[in-house]
Amino acid sequence: RSPTTSTRTCVNKVTIIIGQRAVGVLSTLIYLSYSKLLRTVIDVLTYSTVQLPTGDVYVWFFDGNVEYLQGKHAVLFVVAMVTFAFFLLPYTLALTFIPIIERYSEHNRLFNYLDKKVNQIKPMNDAHYAPYKGEWRWWL
Repeated sequence: RSPTTSTRTCVNKVTIIIGQRAVGVLSTLIYLSYSKLLRTVIDVLTYSTVQLPTGDVYVWFFDGNVEYLQGKHAVLFVVAMVTFAFFLLPYTLALTFIPIIERYSEHNRLFNYLDKKVNQIKPMNDAHYAPYKGEWRWWL
């Protein structure tokens, strides 16, 4: 067998295992990664103040040798903010407001317009809320 054939066989086996539940699997993976990513972003953004006779110095909370927003921490900070802005914040807003948009879309034209946009990601939203009873989904 060539490496390409064995790779195709492996991909086919994964496809058979996942089957028609790809959206549910992806949704679960994102949901489980969300908390770890959020915790990591919070860790990167956390700082501490060191009081010196010359003045206060801000250092990274997890390593007092690294000045906050200086050198390598600045790069880490930018990566954390990009992760927050383009993944964590939209995911949080979607999970928070999609049920509200779905509930009020039939009564309001603005919500009706938003509902058409929400329908594009509705399978992922349904995979997230499916395990919960309808009357308690607002609690999430």
